[in-house]
Amino acid sequence: MDRDYISELPDSLLTQILLELRTKDSVKTSVLSKRWRNLWLNVPGLELFTLQFTYPHREEILVRFMDRYMEFKCRSRLQKFMITYVDCKGYRDRLMELIGTLVDRGLEHLYVFMHTCNSVDFTRLNIYKSNTLVSLKLHNVELKNSDFVVSLPCLKILKLENICHGEDGPLVVEKLISGCPVLEDLELIRPFDILTHKVLLLLRVSSQTLKSFTLHFAIYKDRTDFSVEIDAPRLKYMTVEQSQSDSIVVKNLSSLFSIDIGTKFNPLRHEDLRMRNIFYDFLTGISSVKHMSICLWSLQRFSPYSKPGLIPKFQNLYHLKAQMWSSSTHLLEAFLESCPNLKNLILEYNVELDREQVDFTNVPQCLISTLEYVEIKEPNEKSTIKLVNYFLENSAVLKKLTLRFSYSSSIHIKSYKKLLTSTKLSPTCQVIFGC
Repeated sequence: MDRDYISELPDSLLTQILLELRTKDSVKTSVLSKRWRNLWLNVPGLELFTLQFTYPHREEILVRFMDRYMEFKCRSRLQKFMITYVDCKGYRDRLMELIGTLVDRGLEHLYVFMHTCNSVDFTRLNIYKSNTLVSLKLHNVELKNSDFVVSLPCLKILKLENICHGEDGPLVVEKLISGCPVLEDLELIRPFDILTHKVLLLLRVSSQTLKSFTLHFAIYKDRTDFSVEIDAPRLKYMTVEQSQSDSIVVKNLSSLFSIDIGTKFNPLRHEDLRMRNIFYDFLTGISSVKHMSICLWSLQRFSPYSKPGLIPKFQNLYHLKAQMWSSSTHLLEAFLESCPNLKNLILEYNVELDREQVDFTNVPQCLISTLEYVEIKEPNEKSTIKLVNYFLENSAVLKKLTLRFSYSSSIHIKSYKKLLTSTKLSPTCQVIFGC
């Protein structure tokens, strides 16, 4: 008979393994043997989803399950509690009380995901005065009242998604951030749902401990002027996705290592000189960054920035990933001019049919002295062949140029090879074709 090595493990280790499973799957292990019958009850975490319970009394069954579980656990402490539910109807208050009890007992990780936005008064549950919470993630939880005290001395991870309605949204978020003295990871995913017209919003993100920050805002139907001020001297990783902010003002970002500027990043109106200056200041504020991912085609309308010298110098930038169209060539040239120490360049090409190619007019410093690796994804014969030849002809220290085709376009590799007529300036450069 085969030996059951797993069952020989101590309970403390088995429960930590079961903690990585959904509670529904953890409960299923109770049929394995007598020893496993109640083992799931000792798992220091719960992950519940209302749709897992029997219709039409899902919410009632969920609350009863929680009541019995809490009685069994008595005053024991959970590490993690995650709940996803559609609508708890008349049981919402009771469920919130149970969550509050878990927090009072020393909960470390709390994730609440609601299918539709629900107004919940978390302030009376002492969730914002927990001495043990390490991570807090809220989704579709409406927080209207900004008049509450926040004291989360151990919280390191905070994720807020669609939590605030009305003009008090930024005040709520600022208060949460200010009450987390050791916060390291902040993620704001569409935190505000603005129902009024012509609203001016200002969000201040100030933290002396923040290391990672993600900002993802929805595109409002009606014009809403939105500004963000970021003061985080220890920030290393920053992501800006689908932002409609009119300005992002950054301060003290000398520690910034990597930034990802998403496809909808549109921080200025191109006809407004003042807003252009604000955008220039933003680029200057992140100029110490070492890794950058940016969508050049979303900025191509801002013609002044397609000229070399109008983008601040990125002296430390050695890795650049850019999504672009053939019409973004001038902007790419301007960025390369501003990155004298660039070593790695990845270009994700979006093909524009019947678009005439624009030739480079200069040879940036990085091509002469530092650029070692270039990768072009989805190259197209009409749109990129001149660009590929340009890199081969002008990159003095280039070690590898990779052309990565999709599977559907791999049949064009042979014809693409015939178009590469350039003499490589770097004798050791390898040209690699891949899928």
